[in-house]
Amino acid sequence: MIEKNKKIDINLLIQKAKGLCVLYVEDEKALRDKLILFLQKIFDHVDFAANGEEALKMYLNNKYDIVITDIHMPIMDGLELIRNIHKHDKNQEIIINSAYSESDNIGIDINRDFENNFISYIDKPIDLKQILKVLNSSIEHLKS
Repeated sequence: MIEKNKKIDINLLIQKAKGLCVLYVEDEKALRDKLILFLQKIFDHVDFAANGEEALKMYLNNKYDIVITDIHMPIMDGLELIRNIHKHDKNQEIIINSAYSESDNIGIDINRDFENNFISYIDKPIDLKQILKVLNSSIEHLKS
């Protein structure tokens, strides 16, 4: 569980993220470009894809510590991407970046249907405090 009032030191987060690789999947170009710049300040390596199909090809050819994906995308949506990733690694750290919050109905119950505790959520529009907390939580989980 993410502590709501815990302030994240970005410099400490950058230190913790050393050596980690991220795959970011988002079809909305303006949002994708903005978040890529942010993620590149934290992580050593950030790849990006515009849809789930492109992301899956990249995932199968590379090793990513964290996958950040939108849900509603053309060609292959984020849920299908997650299903395909879980065929290869059920423990993959995944962050869903969506206008649908964790408690909203997005068609399935992520944690039940994927039987996974490695999935986190970032709501759109993106809030800096929330994304820092979720990234910190994912990094701490990876390092534990």
